[in-house]
Amino acid sequence: MKKFWKWLWDRPVLMCIALAVALNTAMEMLSRRSVWEGVQFLALHPVHFLCNILVVLLTLLLALLVKRRGFMLSLVSTIWLGLAIANFILLGYRTTPLAAIDFYILKPVFSILKIYLTPVQMILIVLAFAAVITGIVFIFIKAPKHQALYRGALVSIAMTSLATFGLIHFSIQADATSTSFANLANAYRNYGFAYCFATSLLDTGIDKPEDYSVETMASLAEDIEEETKEDVSPDAQKDSAIFSDSQQEPNIVMVQLESFIDPNRLDGFTYSENPVPFFTWLKERYTSGYLSVPSIGGGTANTEFEVLTGMSLDYFGPGEYPYKTILQQSTCESVAYNLKELGFGTHAIHNNTGTFYDRHLVFPNLGFDTFTSLEYMNHVEKNPLGWAKDTVLTTEILTTLFSTEQRDFIYAISVQPHGKYPSVPLGDEQPITVSSTVLSEDELIPFSYYVNQVYEEDAFLRSLVQTLETCGEPTILVLYGDHLPSISAAEDNMAKGDLLQTEYVIWDNIGLEEQDLDLKAYQLSASILKKLGIQSGFLNSFHQSFAETPRYQEYLELLEYDMLYGKKAVYGGSDGYRPTDMQMGIKPIALEQYRMLGSTLYVFGSEFTPYSRICINGDPADTVFISSGAIKADDLSLEEEDQITVAQVGEDGIFLSETDSLSFSKNTAP
Repeated sequence: MKKFWKWLWDRPVLMCIALAVALNTAMEMLSRRSVWEGVQFLALHPVHFLCNILVVLLTLLLALLVKRRGFMLSLVSTIWLGLAIANFILLGYRTTPLAAIDFYILKPVFSILKIYLTPVQMILIVLAFAAVITGIVFIFIKAPKHQALYRGALVSIAMTSLATFGLIHFSIQADATSTSFANLANAYRNYGFAYCFATSLLDTGIDKPEDYSVETMASLAEDIEEETKEDVSPDAQKDSAIFSDSQQEPNIVMVQLESFIDPNRLDGFTYSENPVPFFTWLKERYTSGYLSVPSIGGGTANTEFEVLTGMSLDYFGPGEYPYKTILQQSTCESVAYNLKELGFGTHAIHNNTGTFYDRHLVFPNLGFDTFTSLEYMNHVEKNPLGWAKDTVLTTEILTTLFSTEQRDFIYAISVQPHGKYPSVPLGDEQPITVSSTVLSEDELIPFSYYVNQVYEEDAFLRSLVQTLETCGEPTILVLYGDHLPSISAAEDNMAKGDLLQTEYVIWDNIGLEEQDLDLKAYQLSASILKKLGIQSGFLNSFHQSFAETPRYQEYLELLEYDMLYGKKAVYGGSDGYRPTDMQMGIKPIALEQYRMLGSTLYVFGSEFTPYSRICINGDPADTVFISSGAIKADDLSLEEEDQITVAQVGEDGIFLSETDSLSFSKNTAP
């Protein structure tokens, strides 16, 4: 065996090929969480397996360009195996596999790790990282140096590159492989881990369509405007007449329900009572239907993106989150901007941290006036996993409605039924008892927990509707699930609809006619505005007028590219929208006065929450929340003219807002 390894080491290209085959086999087994399914992939998809080998081989051959060949091969192999192991672990918590974009959202994930991992698991992960880094450093020190094989390596890299891209091109032309992954989980299963991850790393944004030009877009813009003038349907005229007086325009409240599905859609389960009686009642009496969403078991922000903007994620890179890419620096047409043009106040509400998915940075680029996140809420109850209960949203929505004189668009994002679902019973006896013919008792525990969280969610919806009924303002309430829960019971036993379909329902108190219809997530907002006769915005008008035309998807791709990456021809060559000066919290945090008692600083003001931090010269101090009007910090030593502020700080340490400062003076102390 020793002679064989020496023989292989003396043939570096062959060694890289052998290593690529071994790595890819291991990665496929990890990706499928099954040794046998990994072997099946090799047997049933030999072209895709070869394609993945070539992708890995291309990275391994880079080691031949350096003297520390052994170290470089170890490093590249460790990276690939590390990614595959991370994917293996991730698939234990969600359905969507690891993609490059996941590394963009690492920072906010750290704040919720305690929900997904035990302290022992966190320690083991840290130790594993330390062991890997130690091993790599050891190899770097001990591994022998070799003469770099520049000519041979470059030739091998060139040939492998040609073979890789040639095979991929051939496979795409033969419709055996796709560069657009409508379902990321299926893509990884069909095309292999290495190819899909590399594609997610290299392919972001929207590729320029072949027939894109300024002239094409100008013509399409004219067509949309013409169709908009003609396409005022009798139903829209009838419904819009209800509130033609500006004083009767309805508020529009949209609530995105985290991991929400009707458990009655599943086969093999019985419940002691209907887990969602009110949602069932709503579906029977108001407009409802299935809603096709872009992901399973995760990806809340992408469903959110499609609903708010009317854009389809099919044309973006695999697994891409536009919140983490293009919307970091670009505005985008949205239902908020469209309603803002008509004088609506535009507000976002989320009972989780405001920095998750960078919403605090993205929402100004989507036209929101205010964003009330968990850091601006009081009296928040937590469920057994530590997620905020959604009952707080009723209060926040009502407060927002009453905070302005004009009509409002409110986009609320719930969080309560979020995973990870427990493997042992939590808390008191649950009100809904679940039995199953398809799950064992142990497997039933996480599903029972989920069903009971959905039962509480249904009670929240009932309370919200009752509150809106009595608040005295005409209102439309849109409720929809963002994606299926990340739980195998839901994925394996779906009987009604498919895995990429949630449900929506539209409640109102203005007499809209019931019109059940299945929709894509990116069609939902336009469908609602069409009911109200609202045609502002190119994408909104486009969906209302072109959804049934043969070139609908082709035109949609052109519009998305032009608005975000192209010449913005539909807006006359300039940015269609400007970022809003968004306020965090519906009511701003106010600092009014302070008192120093010994070494304790008491600060008084309004709208304080448990996330308020007293800051001295910009540095946050350990702060004790007393009430919405008072907080304190102990063990402080202040100097004259030190600047005192109050900041709302997320669990990740990011400042969301900060008050004006007060200068400290010892003379103010009692």
